Amino acid sequence: MSRRTFQRNFTLQAKAGLTVFLLLALYLFWHRYAVAGGVTALLVVLLMEQVLHSCYVFDGDLLVIHRGRFRKDRVLHVNEITRCTPMRTTFGVVHYLLLQYGADHLIDVEPAQEQEFIKELRKRQDAFIAAEHDEREN
Repeated sequence: MSRRTFQRNFTLQAKAGLTVFLLLALYLFWHRYAVAGGVTALLVVLLMEQVLHSCYVFDGDLLVIHRGRFRKDRVLHVNEITRCTPMRTTFGVVHYLLLQYGADHLIDVEPAQEQEFIKELRKRQDAFIAAEHDEREN
């Protein structure tokens, strides 16, 4: 199967949080708290890097969860994923997909196109089951 990539959803909450921390860093630098301003600016850079460079890649029967350059990739086999549940937090402000895999392990993903992500996951799982069935028959 071909390779398919889904970008992470850059939500309004993430934008607001980054803006608040950026303004805090500027405030701290303005009042000459260089160490606190530097730490806050570093936090902004790390959060921005994680938000902008996160993606979810379907490659054959694998799902690679890439969460930025500074974190290790998570690789899951699509046949290990037992449940994909759309979740919403209080007041429906934040939404994500909760994947259950293996022995009750959970991981969250925030693809920009949630429905397309779910369709692709199901398609890959069905293809894996069909290939496994064909292999058993031969």
